[in-house]
Amino acid sequence: MTTRRPKSKSHSRWTAEHDTAVRRLADAAREAQHSATPDSQEQLRSAVDAARDMGIGWTKIGDTLGIASGNAYHRYRKRPEQQRCDANGAHG
Repeated sequence: MTTRRPKSKSHSRWTAEHDTAVRRLADAAREAQHSATPDSQEQLRSAVDAARDMGIGWTKIGDTLGIASGNAYHRYRKRPEQQRCDANGAHG
């Protein structure tokens, strides 16, 4: 007997909410590129996290940011709370 694995978020159907998340990501990327303020970088990070939470893949995120998917993954894979834990010596 084979067991079916549940579909992951990345295989879910594309919706208007996905389009909105990608537009938000593109807007945040433009703002971060032009202003380079800590606030604009925080907005970009938030947009990437929101896109990932919706199941948008690293390829689409990288394309939207104008970078390779692997670069997007390495730059944004850890959320800020994970980075702080790692900086304090914890493994996360």
